[in-house]
Amino acid sequence: MSCATVISLLLIIANLSQSLQFPYRYETFSKSINRRKVVRTIFSASFLATSVPLARAFDGGVGGLGKTKPETGVVLREGSAPIQNREGIVTAEIVSNKGNLILVEFKTPYPLLSSTTGLEARDLQKPDSAFVQVISEVPSNTEKKAVTRALSENILGSKGKFGAYSVPTDIKFRETEVPNLYKATFTAYTPAMRESERTILVQCKWVDEGETLVALVVGTTMVRFKSEQKTLANIAESFVAIDAPKTQLAVKR
Repeated sequence: MSCATVISLLLIIANLSQSLQFPYRYETFSKSINRRKVVRTIFSASFLATSVPLARAFDGGVGGLGKTKPETGVVLREGSAPIQNREGIVTAEIVSNKGNLILVEFKTPYPLLSSTTGLEARDLQKPDSAFVQVISEVPSNTEKKAVTRALSENILGSKGKFGAYSVPTDIKFRETEVPNLYKATFTAYTPAMRESERTILVQCKWVDEGETLVALVVGTTMVRFKSEQKTLANIAESFVAIDAPKTQLAVKR
């Protein structure tokens, strides 16, 4: 905010204070100042105070590259909503294809997107993001190559987060030294069909008695990955997905 803007804001507040003639009583407020003048003055002060440029991002998608309604497999329990506390811990209740309740949790510095379809946290000013992907019929005893193929098809396929404008190319999906943690590099495409090289980490967990794969996908651009690798790895490491305790209550999708 520039010095001139600050001065203007202070002058507006000063004028408002004089018009209100502090101290004043609530019952004499309507007599001391016109309501329309108050609204105009407050609006002007609010505009000046919030006129700092903000970064914009596409609604839906990862770093502005994803589908508005991708098929992530995430179905929230009816009547529930994801929450994020002040420490950045995101918790949610999702329902598997088998109708079982799954509890998921991860810690991220990115804000939770309340308007998104599925479960996603994203830095709206940067290309960094984290989202949950649920893949059915990929049991825990599946061969590693088949797991890699399922992850690639669901996350990077035409119906996945990164397939909004074209299916990603130059895909390289591999295991890491960390158990059940995969790393992938690929080229995604913007609305103008410009190439965007990306890197993601995928932390896998199995629920539903080992029948359903739940993954946390964390990533950014390939250029930023080196500087953000520690943060991304910490987010992936924080991921927890467990079967909820059985109760008599019916779980609705």
